[in-house]
Amino acid sequence: MKAAAMFLLLCALLAAMPAIAQDVAGHYVLSGVMEVGSELMLKPDGTFEYMLAYGAADYWAKGTWQKDDNAVILHSTGKEEPPFKLLRSEEGKPGSIHVWVLGQNGKGVANIDVGLEAGEQKLEARTDSDGVAVFPDSPNAHAVTFEVRVYSLKAGPFPIDAAKKDFYFEINGETITQVFFKDERLAIDKGGLVMLHWDPTKPMHYVKD
Repeated sequence: MKAAAMFLLLCALLAAMPAIAQDVAGHYVLSGVMEVGSELMLKPDGTFEYMLAYGAADYWAKGTWQKDDNAVILHSTGKEEPPFKLLRSEEGKPGSIHVWVLGQNGKGVANIDVGLEAGEQKLEARTDSDGVAVFPDSPNAHAVTFEVRVYSLKAGPFPIDAAKKDFYFEINGETITQVFFKDERLAIDKGGLVMLHWDPTKPMHYVKD
């Protein structure tokens, strides 16, 4: 009888346990947000994969996760690198200044907004299909800036040598599109997850499919 009573008590306790005590591993999709697509995969081995698409911008993340009481904690792996870096500068030819933006494969990247700071002036141009932005020559040129509007990213200023005319920069697309979660806490709510990363005032609800 004693063993039977203990068994019944254990069953009652298990039945009363909240949903947050259940296994949370699985595939989650964003719910209720117009024009945004997002998914989160919590793998049983403790790793995760994340993606979010909004307009022309695509974000991703991967790393490790763990359950902490009534929440899931995300931590991205990988090292956060600068989005742009100066590779080299060359003498070039008088008459114009060229700023090249190259991908990590060495090919030019189009449609990057480039700013040239020359004295009190700030000139603007956009890279063409070859990845080059062209500016009028200026003996006062001293810095370059970049903007990737689709990702709301601004970088620089990067100091340059006014004696040179051609400047080659490398863009790191992965670090621009990667989301670096650091102890990101997602509340477990009704079997789903609630993320506040993008805007604490607008919770994003993910449901398990």
